[in-house]
Amino acid sequence: MKVALIVLWTLAAGVGLFLMVRARIVRATEALTREAARERIAPPDPPSDRPGGP
Repeated sequence: MKVALIVLWTLAAGVGLFLMVRARIVRATEALTREAARERIAPPDPPSDRPGGP
């Protein structure tokens, strides 16, 4: 009985730790995605086909 309780508590602690780490990874990934989207530079305008300038 005592061994079963130890196993269950260890399993619960492992699941809790996994969920905490997973949440941090998801938040960090979302922050990096937002930062990359904010820093994305628009492509330059294509050159004009008309002779003599824009």
